[in-house]
Amino acid sequence: MGVLIPAVGLGLGGCAELQALKPFFLPVEAPEATAWDRHRASVGSVRAWTLQGRVAVETADDGWNATMTWEQRADHYALRLMAPLSQGTFELEGDTGGVTLRTAENETLTATDPEALMRDHLGWSLPVGGLKFWIRGIPDPDRPHTDLKLDESGRMTDLIQDGWRVSVLRYQKVGDKDLPDKLFLQNDPVKVRVVIGQWQPQS
Repeated sequence: MGVLIPAVGLGLGGCAELQALKPFFLPVEAPEATAWDRHRASVGSVRAWTLQGRVAVETADDGWNATMTWEQRADHYALRLMAPLSQGTFELEGDTGGVTLRTAENETLTATDPEALMRDHLGWSLPVGGLKFWIRGIPDPDRPHTDLKLDESGRMTDLIQDGWRVSVLRYQKVGDKDLPDKLFLQNDPVKVRVVIGQWQPQS
């Protein structure tokens, strides 16, 4: 027993030392990181929605604006852009398998890449693949990103992904979720401004 007592004492002393050293070796989770995790999970659960708003596109040579109606059901989307003063209505509908563009001239065009289809026939494009995540205030989880910035509530305010700088300028409360209602996207020379007037999210 004379041998065991010091051994036990040494063991307890070692535990005490480890407890004392814990703050120096274990990462401390920042409060904003915890808030970001909660926010990302909350808005990420929204897989379907209908929203209405306005979009303005500016290129090196031209500018274009329209009212927007966007219906999303999992991977299927239907995006309707209606320009004022009889400039035409564009409808983009698709999923992961392909996309259809209906132009102002009532042409129906199909492709596998929505961005390339819009660029080839409209002269500009919206980053549809990433936008379905950015419109909720989160990055595309399957694509690398940099320069993620959060506000004091743990919500995304800035991000670079797929060559686009995405800035969420304002959020609105929709039920129990904080969803963007004003975004600015830039991929030189293209600049896109989105203002959402009405969110109708579905889980």
